[in-house]
Amino acid sequence: MEFRSNARYNEPVESGTIFDWKVGKLSISVHRLIHCEGWFLSCPDMKISRMKLKSDTLIGAIEESKMVLKKTVEGMMNDVNAFCEEDIEVTRY
Repeated sequence: MEFRSNARYNEPVESGTIFDWKVGKLSISVHRLIHCEGWFLSCPDMKISRMKLKSDTLIGAIEESKMVLKKTVEGMMNDVNAFCEEDIEVTRY
């Protein structure tokens, strides 16, 4: 898994504040916010914006982001499965 860093040229990639990863239409960003401590997760496709992460290291934040996204997808899959398995019924309001 390769993240792109916004680190300045000739500086270590770990010195960046934004680390992006993209596959297909899924875009994930582990980043810092100005005037805020710690790491944050943003994933527009999953409606996650600036979610505060507990980790204080970049690698820890990426690992934590994986778990957050897995839980989000599992919840969505449960909802989709419930939708697909229900009998169709049409009613009035």
